[in-house]
Amino acid sequence: MDLFLTCIVTGVTFGLIYALAGVGLVTIFRTSGYVSFAQGDIAAVALYIGIAAYTADVPYPLMALIVVGAAGLIGGLIGGLIVIPLERHGLLTAALATIGVGLTIQGIENVTINPEPRAFPSAGSRAAFDVGPVTLSVADVTAAVVCIGLFIALALFFRLSRTGTAMRAANDNAEAARHIGLSAYRLKGLSWVLGGALAGVCGLFVAPAYSLSPTSVNALLVFGFATVVLGGFDSVLGALLSGLIIGISTNLIAAYVAPGAVNFGMYVLLLGMLLVRPYGLLGQRPLERV
Repeated sequence: MDLFLTCIVTGVTFGLIYALAGVGLVTIFRTSGYVSFAQGDIAAVALYIGIAAYTADVPYPLMALIVVGAAGLIGGLIGGLIVIPLERHGLLTAALATIGVGLTIQGIENVTINPEPRAFPSAGSRAAFDVGPVTLSVADVTAAVVCIGLFIALALFFRLSRTGTAMRAANDNAEAARHIGLSAYRLKGLSWVLGGALAGVCGLFVAPAYSLSPTSVNALLVFGFATVVLGGFDSVLGALLSGLIIGISTNLIAAYVAPGAVNFGMYVLLLGMLLVRPYGLLGQRPLERV
């Protein structure tokens, strides 16, 4: 019973992080219509900047802000200068460009930085409180609180703010958006800034567990992509729900089946969803005009 409760509690903690990574992908997809495969690499660059600052005796809270700000800036530059201009050649070209950007970032890091995994600081390793048989650390509680707060903020932003609504309109009908004075380029650029910043936040919680290397943070992309496939590419709430499902189910598989079966189980779950409901748990069925 203790093992089961441990899987549930830790699964919720990791599930919230996976879900937030998925929301970063949803943010860009809602505005541009494609997925960014460079999110993990954007986070990695920002984390390397952060660890350099931390090594120079910058306090952890300030270092965390530097990481999030740097990730948002890098995301905005990549989107605004490289990916968004390529959309004129088609969405597939833009999506493939994000893969090229990610591989380029990895290559530069391997040449200019020691690629060996290095330890990354966490928000705190001391015990915060117990949930049944599980002792949650300060880092665990911080991750959960930050993720939940960001989910609420993003849900309100997309539902209630004029900018959030306009970001969706920029993808649904770009021509109509231009006619009413909305700048699709600026809205898409904003989505890349937000997506990059969210990748930086997730990286702060993932790097202490996986260590930091040019490719280690790409676990963000794998689990983030899984959450949007399961929850729906255009649903923030779907990403939250699917992130929790994936976090808990992968923990249970690792504990009761085998750690090596985690990826297999996740892919079977995704394949089943694609066969039964290809637009995700809470995603919207695409409308076809006739």
